[in-house]
Amino acid sequence: MTTNFFATLALAATWATCAAAQSATTNIIRDPTGSYTHRTVEIPAGSRIVFISGQTATDDKGVTPPDAETQADVTYAKLVKSLEDAGMTVKDLVKTNVYLVNPSDIGAVIKAGAKYNPGGKQAGTLVYVKALARPEVLVEIEGVAARKE
Repeated sequence: MTTNFFATLALAATWATCAAAQSATTNIIRDPTGSYTHRTVEIPAGSRIVFISGQTATDDKGVTPPDAETQADVTYAKLVKSLEDAGMTVKDLVKTNVYLVNPSDIGAVIKAGAKYNPGGKQAGTLVYVKALARPEVLVEIEGVAARKE
């Protein structure tokens, strides 16, 4: 029993050392193709933070445009409106999450992003999903904004 205890203790210490070494090196700066760059955004202490729920192009009557380009445009416009309602602008965006059903629709999102948030520097995540809240929804975008008060 004593041998097993010390062997287990030694193994645990080895795992802890490996985990510490890995955690120190997991923030790898990548050099991918395209316009994506490694972005880290830090929110200063004392900032006002606004979380914007996922926006889609579905209107108040439940109608969703059929094409991804129109959906992306309307969705970005709603994101901008949500920011304005909170007294902020796209310059205050610190994070966006984009959800797409079809990988081929990425061009529509890039086009809308260039229109509504040219030169955006927020951190971002793009996720391809099997489906969104409604079958006709192809694009959903959520955001986080912050402004030093």
